[in-house]
Amino acid sequence: MPPARPHRRSPAFTLLELLTVMAVVLVLSGLAITGVSGARLRADLARARSDLAALATALEEFKRLYGDYPQLGEFAQAPAVPTTLAAGPGINAAQAKLFNCLTGVFGPRGFGNLDRLNGPSLLPPQFADVKYLNGTLANTYQVVSASATGPLFKQEQNVCILDPWGRRYVYYYKTVRNPGGWQAPAYLLFSAGPDGAFTAPPNTGVYTAAQLVVANNADNLYATTP
Repeated sequence: MPPARPHRRSPAFTLLELLTVMAVVLVLSGLAITGVSGARLRADLARARSDLAALATALEEFKRLYGDYPQLGEFAQAPAVPTTLAAGPGINAAQAKLFNCLTGVFGPRGFGNLDRLNGPSLLPPQFADVKYLNGTLANTYQVVSASATGPLFKQEQNVCILDPWGRRYVYYYKTVRNPGGWQAPAYLLFSAGPDGAFTAPPNTGVYTAAQLVVANNADNLYATTP
């Protein structure tokens, strides 16, 4: 009788081994995705802080040139999510007109021919990349001209400045209609953060401690301390 051949294990994986390998792959994939997401969030937060610092510098230069910050805030009216301004300039005025002030179209009050400019652009250079803007740069409207012998004015453009999450940087300051109602010493400029939610400031521009810690404002990033 021939000797029995030693038993050889099949090269195929058992079901238990396959399940073990799949579990390890899933855990590693989850760790990798978490790491990439965390790195992306940190990069977005860093860019938002850099943008806000650059915009604050531009606003200080604007005040130096024209005597005040842009008086464009429309209280309780400035959504963070971009919308189409199909009817022309002036809809959602606060955020679209911030862009126009920083590009030399408007003076501090930002309304009427008297405040139209042909001034220098103060827009920070990173916003030369149109993916950081909402609107079409070519979507301009009728030039408001002075008298035949007077200067021409830049065209108002239907554009807003976007944060890393594709939402508008939100700006509040005195309204043209009621500039005396604003009590805060300066403007409010902020990103609504990753969640895109925020609570609009009261008409005085002064937040209380309770208003600052509400859930909507928890991840806001401010150019200045409100």
